Amino acid sequence: MKKIFFSFVILISLVFLWFRADFGSVINQKSENEQQGKQEILRFAIVSDSEGDSENLAKALAGAKANNASFVIGLGDWTQLGMINDLSSAQKVFADSGMEYFVTAGDRDLWDSRDKGNRALANFEAVFGNPTQEIDKNGVKIVLVDNSDIYQGISAGDWDLLKTALNKTSNLTLVMSHKAPYHPQTAHIMGSERESVAKQAQDYINLLEQKKIGGFFSGDIHFYAKFLSRGQSASGGNSQNRIQMNTIGAVNRERNFQGASFAIVRVFDDYTWNSESIDIK
Repeated sequence: MKKIFFSFVILISLVFLWFRADFGSVINQKSENEQQGKQEILRFAIVSDSEGDSENLAKALAGAKANNASFVIGLGDWTQLGMINDLSSAQKVFADSGMEYFVTAGDRDLWDSRDKGNRALANFEAVFGNPTQEIDKNGVKIVLVDNSDIYQGISAGDWDLLKTALNKTSNLTLVMSHKAPYHPQTAHIMGSERESVAKQAQDYINLLEQKKIGGFFSGDIHFYAKFLSRGQSASGGNSQNRIQMNTIGAVNRERNFQGASFAIVRVFDDYTWNSESIDIK
């Protein structure tokens, strides 16, 4: 009888561990912040780099809804070559999800327009609208900045919008783009193809550090990671100017050794935040 009881306890424990493996990161994060006396005031999802994988994009958005995200941010590369039909297919997945969404472009989304001699963003804007937006939710400002053009970088108009947004008072400001202006371990960042854009990337990260934004998110690298910026904007460098940066994993299942994923971001009543990667199953 004791042996049967012991086996039953082991079985229950294994079921618990399986449950925790699937959902534990959400539970643990909530518990940790509740223990610190913090209350969650905003939860949203970030998706990136589906590159035509509509099935996984739909799964990611369903996962975002299941994780009680109130809206979703998209960080570009919805297609392989930026064909308008492919962009429309991706937009339909977002629309069919029933979630509020805000989407910027990726460098792949510009290829077809540029190849045909049109403005690089022509196809993207025809389907999704403006890739640079300022979003305000529960005292949190999110500035979605288009830097998808590897030859031109951020446009003058978008640069002005960013500066204006960062000059406004906000409890927490988060900035997001397709490409990271800085990464400690890879050269696959904004400006890797053209020196003038690399200079702008340095100006970009300097501005974000000078304004002491709350955090920065990007896609494109197909890898979820957290790291600090270099902190070089002050004379001689200043560690106090370093900002928290995140790269978001890719939705697409190809070229993705970390595994297809999206991210959930939680903001608390003291306007601190955290993010976590969620596997797409």
